[in-house]
Amino acid sequence: MSDQHLAKNIIDIYRKYGRQWTELRGEYLYEQSWLDRFCEKLSNNAKVLDLGCGSGVPIARYLSEKGCEITGVDSSEVMLEMAQQNFPIENYPNHRWIHGDMRNVQLNENARLNENVSHNTNSIFDGILAWDSFFHLTADDQWQMFTQFQRFSKIGTLLMFTSGPSDGEAIGEMFGEALYHASLSPKEYRELLAQHGFHVLEMVVDDPDCAGHTVCLAQRYD
Repeated sequence: MSDQHLAKNIIDIYRKYGRQWTELRGEYLYEQSWLDRFCEKLSNNAKVLDLGCGSGVPIARYLSEKGCEITGVDSSEVMLEMAQQNFPIENYPNHRWIHGDMRNVQLNENARLNENVSHNTNSIFDGILAWDSFFHLTADDQWQMFTQFQRFSKIGTLLMFTSGPSDGEAIGEMFGEALYHASLSPKEYRELLAQHGFHVLEMVVDDPDCAGHTVCLAQRYD
């Protein structure tokens, strides 16, 4: 029996436990080697879209230190409040923190926290990141996300996301709540990327140097 009904609870879980999760997550950057590979291919002052940005610490902070301009999107208001506190606008005028669902968010150059953007003019980014967020979506929603990735990208845009190691669903636990995860197969991801104009640069399953994460780094070529 499918556990997809649990996927509907993900946003509420991160709204409810956002601060506790951020404290539990801590600031150790086990993702650094992948973030370095991502940044090495970006130009100076690259515009990066961080989907499921959370509090912005430690990932957005590291990208910011590398010179990236961050647009963070998250469905949890409490997470975005923390991000705004961590990156005050007077010190980080080129960063934006936007309340929205990655599956349907619309962005423009002037959108900021809690703004409703109703038109279809979207910003284009040099890099798109969906780290430990994309894999909370159902398989059907993940398929649809590749249209979003394409919409926010241009030739040369980098895309990096984490997934499960194989096709299927998995249920974890966070603070006593069932935490939904899903994944397509690596083959399906490669096919979807190709269909939307992305070429896989690296894909590592259960990377032992990244706390067992499965990571895909791709680049838009057409």
